[in-house]
Amino acid sequence: MRSSWFHLFADCLLLGVFLLLCSLPVVTAYPALVAGCTVLREQAHGGPGVTPANLFTALRRVLRSGRAVVLVPVGVAALLWLDTIALDAHGPGLGAAFAVATAVLAALGLRCAAGWREGMPWRAVLVAVFRSLPDQPLVPVLLAGSAVAVTVLLTISPVLLIVVLGPLTLAATATDVWRPLPL
Repeated sequence: MRSSWFHLFADCLLLGVFLLLCSLPVVTAYPALVAGCTVLREQAHGGPGVTPANLFTALRRVLRSGRAVVLVPVGVAALLWLDTIALDAHGPGLGAAFAVATAVLAALGLRCAAGWREGMPWRAVLVAVFRSLPDQPLVPVLLAGSAVAVTVLLTISPVLLIVVLGPLTLAATATDVWRPLPL
């Protein structure tokens, strides 16, 4: 029994390394996260597990799902960057509001990443995420907490970037298994 837990832990850390490598071209960061969630979901249902071949196959499927998977996260990141510049120009005091908005957007992005299934349009995933909010209010709170935890860990020790994407992907996938999106 202990070897299965250790195997899952090792797969999670290995997935973090693979996701970092797939995210080096910055525009593929979100599709890599979605592919990581897909690989973990398939492994939970008896699939082959975390290997580079499985991750790259899943990444190809995600990238074929449409331009929205690349353009929307890049647009959101650009909007957050512009907000940061505007807040710096406005003066101190709005950092907490910006942090909350970033955590909410991170939770939304993680929920969409874990809820996507092959062949599903991204608009349907986003609609399902928003429709699930009243019935499942704890899921975005947990995902925002995991995003904040990752941010704190990276602030304390930036070298954790090598593996931290794996546990973040596991958190998103686990919440989707716990409370699946009503599709």
